[in-house]
This record gives sequence, C-alpha cells and structure tokens, in this order.
Amino acid sequence: MIRVQCPKCAWRFAVEDEMRGRQDRCPQCATPVPVATDAGGDAPEVPTVASWATLTRTPLSEIDDKLRPEFNNYLAALSAGVHRLNLFPVAGPGIDLIVLVTLGTGGKANFDVMTQPMEAMLDTAGLAELFRALFAVRTPATRGPAAEATLVFAVRGGSGQLQRPGEDPLPRGV
Repeated sequence: MIRVQCPKCAWRFAVEDEMRGRQDRCPQCATPVPVATDAGGDAPEVPTVASWATLTRTPLSEIDDKLRPEFNNYLAALSAGVHRLNLFPVAGPGIDLIVLVTLGTGGKANFDVMTQPMEAMLDTAGLAELFRALFAVRTPATRGPAAEATLVFAVRGGSGQLQRPGEDPLPRGV
C-alpha cells in the first residue's frame, strides 16, 4: 500500500502498489491524485494548509450582480493569503480552520475565525498575522446588503469532523 494525499482537499488515503506512476481519485473530493513511481516513498506532501470549501451563505444582492466575479476573486485572494501564511506546524493532528467572511455595504469587511477542534485555535500572534493578511486584501465596494461566505481550510488533512463540501460545513450550534 502507498500513502498519498490529495492536492485539493489534503485528504490522506492508501492506494494499491499497482497504482504506482498512475493517478487515483480522492475518495473525499474525486480530484485526480498522482501516485509516486519510485519504490522508495510516497507521493510528495501537499502544503500544511489546503482549501477545503468555499461556501457563499448570503450572495450579493441583485444590485451587485456585476460585482459577483469580483467578489469571487476577492474570496480567492483571501484564500491565497491564508495559504501563504505559515500559521501551523507541519506535524500534529488535523485541524479545520474556518474563516467567516462578511462583506458589508461599501466594501466593509468583517472576519470571524474558528478551528475544529476548538482547542486548536491559533495563539494571539498567529491570529494577528491571519487578520493582517485578511484585511490586506482589497474589498469590492458593494451597494446592497451584506454578502457572507465561509472559507474552510484543512490543516494537515483536516479534523475529519466536518462534512463534505456542498453540505453545511459548520458544526451544529456554531
């Protein structure tokens, strides 16, 4: 058996030896995953933090329909900003990093951050670095009511406690 990790959702799984040099599909998100050809090791590790899902809870209003592509680019830029940070050590248990994004009228951004499990929350310096990176991304200037989205990142493969993308990723009661 060969251990591989999905480059999209960071899910770790084992594949049969006869898959060497080919691709297998991730059982979590169906992304093609390359399998190492050499007998000496597994496929290369993916980054410690990988995007898991982006869910738009409250879409932009009809007034802001023209801003929708810019809003999607904004969410992608936020995600890229989190990926560039080195907030978590390479080793340790899986964690889900959840960033709630609210974009208000005029482009005023508000962020809430949580982790699953909760005891894995970043320290004060890590949170400060994360919020600096989030607020550094230029926001689109909306005119209608607030737009809300949730960015979910799998840290070291994620906690395994959240549901698959497309379902409600937040634990009940949060």
